[in-house]
Amino acid sequence: MGKIKMLSPFKHGKEIWLGLDTPGFRRKVFRLVDKELVNSEHIVAGLTIFEPGESSSWHNHDASEEVDIIVKGSGTLIDGDERVPFKAGDWMFIPTGVFHQHVNNGDEPLWLIWLYTPPGELPKT
Repeated sequence: MGKIKMLSPFKHGKEIWLGLDTPGFRRKVFRLVDKELVNSEHIVAGLTIFEPGESSSWHNHDASEEVDIIVKGSGTLIDGDERVPFKAGDWMFIPTGVFHQHVNNGDEPLWLIWLYTPPGELPKT
């Protein structure tokens, strides 16, 4: 194949568990795009799967803009004092440094594709 890389989250992704020590924050991340995996210079991207009742921590990416695309499931985005519902097919743009939290309050797994630019790190929890 040429220079384009075809990627499958479950085959090519770097598996990362987050929140294992914090009840309610357990989720599995499949990082697919970064410098180490595909020699990306400007983007970090992947898929996070949240089981029902799970959420991300309250976090920000202090040097990166973020785009999230909901592939499957539904939930709530917490943005300051606002709670914004989302569903499959929705996109989110999160400006640099803005604190936020994704919550799966649905009854099926939530699949969220995320992209950061410039490359940033996942939350620690």
